[in-house]
Amino acid sequence: MSPARRDLSGDDPSTRDALMDAALAQLRTKGALAGLNLREVADAVGITPANIYYHFGSREALLRAALSREAERLREPLAAVTDRGFVDRRLAMFDAIGDLPTLAFTALLALDDEDYEPLPFITATRTDYQAMVDAGELPADLDVEATHLLTLATSIGMALYTAAAARQLDTTPDELRARVRDVFERMLRAIT
Repeated sequence: MSPARRDLSGDDPSTRDALMDAALAQLRTKGALAGLNLREVADAVGITPANIYYHFGSREALLRAALSREAERLREPLAAVTDRGFVDRRLAMFDAIGDLPTLAFTALLALDDEDYEPLPFITATRTDYQAMVDAGELPADLDVEATHLLTLATSIGMALYTAAAARQLDTTPDELRARVRDVFERMLRAIT
């Protein structure tokens, strides 16, 4: 039985958060191929599906908002390593994304949403990388944007593939992630 329907007057941030939580929970339990069922998302929060459109405007906007909020969760662990070098910072990103597997769903937006911007924090990242180039930590001819995209794609790719690849390789996700992290660290050190 679904929760009682509530009347939503105003743009209640807690309802927005609850809708984003319900959408992400549905993707985690049913998988991306099942799609996002707005009636089920609304039922989980105790509202009508029309209220999803009131709060977000569209299914895509709900998904974009939920995943943008997830990406914001990277800010704290990455801020904790801002005083470290390139390799440590990229490894921290790899670990943080591995700890937030919901970020793997950003691949859905990259495939299907023309408004999606896949490089969170790009302005700050350009500035940080340029400072590393200026300090001699990174090569002067390094394409910092391509490097950022490659390291981010590697981290998101692991969030996407770890469970399935671990099954195929007859290992555990934690063991596989540790193995890939080791190879990733070697690649990062080769850049410097």
